[in-house]
Amino acid sequence: MSTASSSKRSSKLFSRLLGRSGRAASPPPPPPSYDTSASPGTAVPPMAKDFRSSYVAPRGDEDPLELLKEYDTVFLVDDSGSMGGSRWKEACKAIMEVADIAARYDEDGIDVYFLNSKRYGVGLSTTSQVAELFRSLEPKGMTPTAARLDVLLREYMGRLEAQNAGSTPGEAEEVKPINLIVITDGAPSDDPASVIVAAAKRLDKGEYPLSQVGIQFLQIGNDPNAAAALEELDDELGPKHGIRDIVDTVPFKGKAMNAELIIKTLLGGINRRLDKRGN
Repeated sequence: MSTASSSKRSSKLFSRLLGRSGRAASPPPPPPSYDTSASPGTAVPPMAKDFRSSYVAPRGDEDPLELLKEYDTVFLVDDSGSMGGSRWKEACKAIMEVADIAARYDEDGIDVYFLNSKRYGVGLSTTSQVAELFRSLEPKGMTPTAARLDVLLREYMGRLEAQNAGSTPGEAEEVKPINLIVITDGAPSDDPASVIVAAAKRLDKGEYPLSQVGIQFLQIGNDPNAAAALEELDDELGPKHGIRDIVDTVPFKGKAMNAELIIKTLLGGINRRLDKRGN
């Protein structure tokens, strides 16, 4: 897995931070695809090594996904107990589809983290790497969406603000905009709204571009209460708190992802025009 670009080195810091639990984090484990001793767990859907997404870039027209080249794409996957069974298989199916496409446009690959597991993948560029990451993972535990978002967003905003102040510690790096895609059944056990509001306020205070940070929630399953919770994050935070809109939501019900849904999933958090179209 490549970590060639400076922006991806920051992802290793994400991984160290994700390991914290009230004390100094121990050194992060190696990327999952290097782990050959994992015990069997929930099986992922069988995927051919040469799997390719069904998405075909339009010919003769502007490809909307070209926008992804300007972003670091990061996936945060819900591996809580409520994601077990068919929902976990749906999540695997969805991420294989969108990760294949995202990796085509992000030259240094995509990053994948989980809400509970300490497994992570940095610089993933093939679907076989994504499949290996999911192999033997068993969904369990709570849904600490806010806690994980807080770690990722705080670290990102710290680097962004340091760059803006001209005092980035260590070697200089370009802090690219971030496209954060959260794949979940939509039932958090904590309060992601407060985390999102805090990040949006920092972005507004720093007068950063509206496209600097985007968060897309891809809902697995059709739980109406979960859908309502995610829609609140999408529609109500901006007007209620007087902040920019950095959130979009889209449902996925296990069927094949068509081109429109793929584009909405990958761009909805960073393209306001797509967000306003609704689901």
